[in-house]
Amino acid sequence: MGFITVVDPTGAYRDILGELRATCADAEVRSASLVDDSCFSPHVPHVVLIAPTASYVIGIEAARTAAAVGSYTSVVVISPELSTEMLRTAMKAGVADVVSATDSRADISRSVREAYDTLVARQLVAISHSESAEGPTGGRLVTIFSTKGGVGKTVLATNLGVALSKVLGLRTAIVDLDLQFGDVGIMLGLTPERTITDVAADIERLDADLLSGHMTKHDSGLDVLLAPTRPEDAETVTTGRISRILSLLREMYDVVVVDTAATLDEIVLTALDRSDSVYALTMMDVASIKNMRISLQKLKQLGYDDSAVRVVLNRADSKVWLEPQEVERAVGSAIFARIPSDRVVPRSVNKGRPVVLDEPKSDVAKAMVAIARTVAASTQEVATHVA
Repeated sequence: MGFITVVDPTGAYRDILGELRATCADAEVRSASLVDDSCFSPHVPHVVLIAPTASYVIGIEAARTAAAVGSYTSVVVISPELSTEMLRTAMKAGVADVVSATDSRADISRSVREAYDTLVARQLVAISHSESAEGPTGGRLVTIFSTKGGVGKTVLATNLGVALSKVLGLRTAIVDLDLQFGDVGIMLGLTPERTITDVAADIERLDADLLSGHMTKHDSGLDVLLAPTRPEDAETVTTGRISRILSLLREMYDVVVVDTAATLDEIVLTALDRSDSVYALTMMDVASIKNMRISLQKLKQLGYDDSAVRVVLNRADSKVWLEPQEVERAVGSAIFARIPSDRVVPRSVNKGRPVVLDEPKSDVAKAMVAIARTVAASTQEVATHVA
């Protein structure tokens, strides 16, 4: 069990305590007049909620302290005013969220819940890493990531998986972690009979044989762990179970490709924490570029290695009054790979046949195979080093 502390010197926000206790029943909710050392434990998740009766500067200092001492502490600030300067300062300090004092108590509680879940997920992954630190590294885990929908994330994930398996001959699995609306099965023309929900239900007796029995085989040789068929089933696939599934898959395959939802929640963070490399996908439009810039900033704040996050520009040749160099300046990162536009892509999606199989000589297929080769090269380097 973790803690949630509401820093409220005057007690004017005492009414939010009940809302938080209902929303965060797995944490102890308490009130305090200031931030003290008890808020910074290296072992216990702790969200500090700064009420408007306390200065937001207290929250910024708390976030900086949490980062400096390495504690599992997140700070959420309730502010009467949301100025650009204050938001920028809060983001740089590592504040998890800044919400308006005019927001409902339910909305504020949801923000605290998200911050708390993120801490719990990161703690579970850290524990798992610690337990396996002296064991074999296993295969490579590659996550395809974007917080913007419609940028071609699942297209890249499925084509990358097929290219690694069919073209490069690696034992490859793909996991659909868009648990509510995953489309990996549609992209690959597969009918879901067994999904990650079934694996989660058998987590206590999970082993390689059981997990293999729940994978769906694609004709390219790619093994697929499909998303739930019903959105409500996503609730049974917890971060702890995902962590265990991904660990076992790494032991079973040369490469594990993870497709994620267009968000940055605890499920996605669990995948990112376990990834050897992250391919962050964006496109040549202002909304996608803005989301990518914010996402990269957030990943950096969360401590992810810049060298492991690789920006991929989809539809890179689009004539939209922007150049790739402008995208690089806007997101603050070099473009690792460029995928051109091609009408064969939507046709292949409608067929349920990845473009690397359907139109292997097309420029878009060649671009995706080139990305697969970089993954394969990393896998071979690790194998050589271990040997």
